[in-house]
Amino acid sequence: MSNPVPLAEPTNFGEGQYPYALVNVTNVCNLDCRHCFVFRADNPQSPRNKMNDATMLHQLETLRDKHGIRSMLFMGGEPMIRKDMVLKAIKLFPESAVVTNGTYGIPSIPGHLVTVSLDGPADLNDLIRGKGVFAKVKEAVFARDASDGTTVILQMAVTRENSPGLEKFLEQVAEWPIDGVAFSFYVPVKNDETGLGWKDLKERDKVLERVIALKKKYPHVIKSHTATLEMMKSDRAIEWTGEHGEKCILRRDTLPLYMGDGGQFEKPFCCYGNDVDCTRCGAYAVFNRAYLASQGRGNAPRYGRDGSADAAPIVKDTAE
Repeated sequence: MSNPVPLAEPTNFGEGQYPYALVNVTNVCNLDCRHCFVFRADNPQSPRNKMNDATMLHQLETLRDKHGIRSMLFMGGEPMIRKDMVLKAIKLFPESAVVTNGTYGIPSIPGHLVTVSLDGPADLNDLIRGKGVFAKVKEAVFARDASDGTTVILQMAVTRENSPGLEKFLEQVAEWPIDGVAFSFYVPVKNDETGLGWKDLKERDKVLERVIALKKKYPHVIKSHTATLEMMKSDRAIEWTGEHGEKCILRRDTLPLYMGDGGQFEKPFCCYGNDVDCTRCGAYAVFNRAYLASQGRGNAPRYGRDGSADAAPIVKDTAE
């Protein structure tokens, strides 16, 4: 009997310790959302050689042990396209989360988190994600066993285009059988010309105020911290990001694993890509991790049913 071919070892990312990591398990997605940061220019996400299941499981376990990873976020593309592999990989980490567009159903992963991407009320969401997607996700949410121990959060990636639908979105989803709703904001590239971002952070402040008002109206539904949203405002946001990401806590403690040439992992500049404009960062997780650290909770788990931790972790601005 021939010996099995040895599994490829992971890329050498140095000796640093990363309590948090995320992995892009596939570049394939059944949706095509305009604000998806994974497929835009200067991101290391053009289709590459696919890493097979056995190799990916081996490399994730190896990287876990080397870098002290205890919390892993599974993203894509749409990670549920590789559901069997993801469900095996989840067991490798004390804390796991999956970001999905929900069109393949909601996976049951008791004790862990599923973040489901929806980008506004039905009309605005479907303009972004495709006709009928809102209804399909709603059906999946109501079809799941809400008592199975899986934490399920809806996340809206807020852009200049869909921000008018914030209030209507909460009206539509507030009574769904979910554990809460979270928000993140568009992360532009340098010299962004998509029109999805705001002309400056002062303009975005008005949208943040609306989310804060919604938090007061739906305190047990919205998981975003008011203090974190305040940190994202124009008069202080740069304190937590820096001009070029030098103050970003995610860049310090999180290992993003994107698929590179030859089917091996590579580490981009930022979880959101290589050409992001840090001065206009809208990633809630960046500011929330800084907030938790300021409260002496830097080692707090990222996922909490009560929203006390980072219930909206490092997630994509669009469908996985």
